[in-house]
Amino acid sequence: MNVLLDFYGTVVEEAHSFLNVVAKEFLDNGAQVGADRIKELWWRGFSMQCDKAYGKNYKQQKRLYGPTFRFMEEQSGAKVDRDKLTEQVIAFSVGVKPFEDSLRFLNECPFPCYILSNIDNEEIQTVLTRRKICVQGVFTSEDAREYKPRKGIFEKGLKHFGLAAEETVYIGDSLRNDYFGARNAGIFSIWINRLNEPVPQGVEAAKDLYSALGLLRKNSDSAE
Repeated sequence: MNVLLDFYGTVVEEAHSFLNVVAKEFLDNGAQVGADRIKELWWRGFSMQCDKAYGKNYKQQKRLYGPTFRFMEEQSGAKVDRDKLTEQVIAFSVGVKPFEDSLRFLNECPFPCYILSNIDNEEIQTVLTRRKICVQGVFTSEDAREYKPRKGIFEKGLKHFGLAAEETVYIGDSLRNDYFGARNAGIFSIWINRLNEPVPQGVEAAKDLYSALGLLRKNSDSAE
């Protein structure tokens, strides 16, 4: 068995806490909606930007932040310094720390682990080097020129690593991008439910990455 891992929110911190900073910036600059709505607008706007950025329309993730903030301005009535916020998002993305449970997972997982993530190459390589995170290989949206949950990024990642879908498990913290994206590419997947959200029927879920080890071993045993 081989393990493909999402990165942000799975191995290292996600932007949930940083969005408090974004929400405050919008609220301080004329937003007519509340903080929770501003955070929702971030995820909605960023997902829309990722969904249309593929093939000849592909843009690095750092190029999608500005249009996302512009969308948020239009929906909230705020006027912010988009360039400043973009710089802050990039700084956050290279300054993240790994979860303790993810370090335990990487130390104890008996299967080869790879990373397949929506992120630019420069940013992820910086984090891997700073945090001394070691995996068998890395494949990103910049390599694929498309973003999860598109099936192509998973298929290209498998080809790049020389792996077969039926011998691979994908683990990530996004139901949409990771769990169902991987399933659509024929890869068994596990959802990391760090926020303790309701688990849809039939979805394989674990509370954190280390807890997914049991599901991996169970899946491996059943495949033998």
